Amino acid sequence: MKKIILCLVTCSFLFLITPNIYSYDNEYVHQNININAAQQSEYFYNTMKRLGFKAITSRKLLELYVADKKVKAWFEEGAKLEDETVCRSRNHFHDPLKPWDKAGLNNFFINTFCFGIGEDFSVDSSIIWAQKQPELLSTKNYWSWNKAREYYYKALTVNDKNTKEMYFAQTFRSLGQVMHLIADSSVPAHVRNDIHVFPLTIPYLGIEIGSQTYESWARKNHKKLNYSEIALDNSIFNHAVYNSSAPVVISALWDQDKYDGTNLNVTTKSSIGLAEYTNANFFSEDTIFKDYPHPTYNDTNYPYIDWEHPEIVDAEDGKFDNRIYIRKIIGQPIQHLASLSYISEDLIKKSSYEYSPLVLDENVYKDYASLLIPRAVGYSAGLLNYFFRGNIEITLPSSGVYAQTDNPSGFTQIKLRARNITPDNEQMNNGTIELVMGYRLAIDDPFLNYPEDYPFRAENEIKYIVVPEANGIRSIPNDRYVELTFDLSSNPIPLFAINVFIRLIYYGQLGLEDGAVVVGFKDISEPTPVDLFNDMDQICLNGRMYVAGSAEAIDQVDTNNNGIPIWDVYPHDISNIYFRTSPKDIPQYASVANHNIAVSYLNAGHSIRASYILTDYTFSYNSYQTLVKTIAEDPWVHTSWRTEVYPGMAIKNQVEYEEDPDVCAPMEAPCHIWWYPTFLEYRGMNIWWGGGIMYINKAYPQGSECDCYQGVLRTCISNARTLKATGSNDKSISLRKSSADVSISRTNMQMLPLNHKQRHISIER
Repeated sequence: MKKIILCLVTCSFLFLITPNIYSYDNEYVHQNININAAQQSEYFYNTMKRLGFKAITSRKLLELYVADKKVKAWFEEGAKLEDETVCRSRNHFHDPLKPWDKAGLNNFFINTFCFGIGEDFSVDSSIIWAQKQPELLSTKNYWSWNKAREYYYKALTVNDKNTKEMYFAQTFRSLGQVMHLIADSSVPAHVRNDIHVFPLTIPYLGIEIGSQTYESWARKNHKKLNYSEIALDNSIFNHAVYNSSAPVVISALWDQDKYDGTNLNVTTKSSIGLAEYTNANFFSEDTIFKDYPHPTYNDTNYPYIDWEHPEIVDAEDGKFDNRIYIRKIIGQPIQHLASLSYISEDLIKKSSYEYSPLVLDENVYKDYASLLIPRAVGYSAGLLNYFFRGNIEITLPSSGVYAQTDNPSGFTQIKLRARNITPDNEQMNNGTIELVMGYRLAIDDPFLNYPEDYPFRAENEIKYIVVPEANGIRSIPNDRYVELTFDLSSNPIPLFAINVFIRLIYYGQLGLEDGAVVVGFKDISEPTPVDLFNDMDQICLNGRMYVAGSAEAIDQVDTNNNGIPIWDVYPHDISNIYFRTSPKDIPQYASVANHNIAVSYLNAGHSIRASYILTDYTFSYNSYQTLVKTIAEDPWVHTSWRTEVYPGMAIKNQVEYEEDPDVCAPMEAPCHIWWYPTFLEYRGMNIWWGGGIMYINKAYPQGSECDCYQGVLRTCISNARTLKATGSNDKSISLRKSSADVSISRTNMQMLPLNHKQRHISIER
């Protein structure tokens, strides 16, 4: 009993001297592995960009701030805090030759010590610890894969900005801690049950006690290590074996139960678990040619060593030593697998090779690190790719709009189509589906024009609306689209919303993983008015404008002077207007039975804002209507007719991150640009023509036009030509107003100016 107490006291003293004794030094190597893995994870980068983390490169992404720290700082914190205590660190071991529930660290004194200070006496393998559920099991891990999923889901669905950022930060930190566990599987001691207390570092003095290990060598040489990844084959997850204690297939990154100690060659395959690879091909300090089936002498050149010609190396004392190295030739080739000790020179001279102990020296560690560190980075990047692998495509429903309203309170329902586009045919079954609508609220009326010296104003804060799918749909197929409906009646999207976007959140089963989180993103239009204008109280005749039906107008087309015009010059009302929107590539025709918007009557010379829509920036539309005589003298017969299907352009009113130098000019790229619409000021009104229709009488003669058709033709918009003000790279604002040409279809009476202004905003990058 006294011996046990003495051991516990000794352990306590050692742990007080240095708490981080089990892995790569967590302030250097682990952090570098995490950061380089994050930079090399394509899925992580692409998902974060879709979520609004604007960065031109993955490196720049890690420099962005979340919850008052850079993204990379959270990954670094995860790397560091996973080794926060000795008792937490004991869960960082996994022996792939043992059953998973017995594969953790087997060390009586450490487990007894942790039990004595209130930690659970049991210890988990790192493969189980990475998936530990703190709510269900006694040993708590609040930074596991499962908690990362939970934090990520909350980050996507909470409304408050600060809370959202906090959950994103916790997601990154949790992933950083799980990546730490993967990297530990590239440390031979961690996969061979070999705990090393030494070397100990005395705090503040920097004095080390005891001999160097692979981990301590890596710490000292962290700047010289190669952190480029060995790219991981994503099919590795198809090789996962099920274990109820670690059911998520990320376990394949550690161990696939392929290596059983007799089949060394299987460990060199690209899809092998990292713990299996490390255990079979590398030594830890206390397991050189013992305790484990491989490496064996027969895996090496030991029987053929040229003892008479040792390698000359720099010794730790600054002198040169003669060193014999054992080279691994079976399995993973390693030039320096182990060496004879520092007294080898004398023993070689005496031909006493069998008495020379084998050690791991700097040349050995250098070879180990060159193989193990890139794998640690690649496997950690693979973990991030798997976490962010899910994706959902969002498209317009058949109506051609996500939402439509004529209610001044805003949009109360969203409809969309969704399809699972996650790679490798992974199914999304039996989950919850939620819509997150984001927008900023305009302070000024967004449906007016503003002079360049009076900037359009809007709130900076993004507001969020989160609602569940209304019809109980729980799956998103990958072989077809499913239409989803969301009820926003309790919190409508206001008409003054700008920067509108959609996030579709799926939380449930994805392939073989329960509790997966998948986000689909779509930047949609801002509220876009559908303006209909009946301009048939006037007509263009022989290049001049006339009042329709007037004697002057009739004279222009009374070629026989008999009072009977050869051209319809009369004013017309319009009745029973049926307006139909549709997706750009799937146009549909309006009819009495197939329409979005209906207007019963529109007098000549009048307009109506028939509705507001949320749609894609480009869509299709047309209308079906009937002309009505307004004066008895009109001799023409009028019937119902349908317009062609026209390309629509919805309003863009938002700040965009832009990487194109031509678009950013005169500012330096990347930059942020605020796009906002230019409305057509026509007959005292501001009209949006990107999705509306102006009904006009055909000009005479056919194909002609008036030089200035009531202030809207080409010759009358010269003041809207491109203007550039001087820009700079400070926080001042420069403006650029650009206007597309106005296209006119007289036959179908439609005018379509596609105008947007650009406000250039230079920001700190």
